[in-house]
Amino acid sequence: MQRSSLGTTVAIAVAAYALCDLVHEVLGHGLAALLVPGVDAVSLSSVALQTTGESRLVAAAGTLANLAAGVAVLGIFRRSRQFSPGAFFLWLFGSLNLLNATGYLLFSAILGLGDWEVVVRGLEPVWAWRAAMGAVGAAAYAGATVCSAGALARSTVARSEVPRLVFPAYVAGGILLVVASTLNPISPALILTSGASSGFAAMAGLTLVPLLVEKRAASGEGDDVLARSTAWIVAGIAIGLAFVGVVGPGIRL
Repeated sequence: MQRSSLGTTVAIAVAAYALCDLVHEVLGHGLAALLVPGVDAVSLSSVALQTTGESRLVAAAGTLANLAAGVAVLGIFRRSRQFSPGAFFLWLFGSLNLLNATGYLLFSAILGLGDWEVVVRGLEPVWAWRAAMGAVGAAAYAGATVCSAGALARSTVARSEVPRLVFPAYVAGGILLVVASTLNPISPALILTSGASSGFAAMAGLTLVPLLVEKRAASGEGDDVLARSTAWIVAGIAIGLAFVGVVGPGIRL
């Protein structure tokens, strides 16, 4: 039986993880900073958009951008009639955005760090707000994982190929964000609290997708594999190098 291309899988994962990060920082925080008086973007890196001033809206905008992108892109993926490299990118990119958005609520609730700590800062009682964030985040994260698996289960991909696609993508994408975070100009602590937490912890729901898809196998068995794509491999290398070498160390704005 023909197998999915590992090189194409990794390349698409690199592109999807890097672009998901930029949706959060640029389309989310960056666009909000342009619209909110008193807040100006100072620098962009893979771990943060640094700004002067502080705003609950700017802090929340990264999550909201990921959520909007995830819903929209998975909606487009559902219309795909064939499991092509482009379709796999849509599924992975959409899933990552949903997991990042919902996982951020859990992260801030449990550790008291990050964007949503800024959103609820000063609201009393603090424990109640964090408990509410945690409950909403846990439910939303579970829903995002099920939604991701359901979209893939309805595609034409061969069920036996799902682990071969998901696990290498999870590892490659996580490594990308960690490597980029090691170059951040803000603090070494962000290697763990941003690079590893975003790359591995927030995306851990992907590791449940093969099991969830397998349980839905009765809904239809596809036979497509991920074909090798030189164009995607080249694009993945270019995006990965730019993300680590340019965005990682930070860009002054």
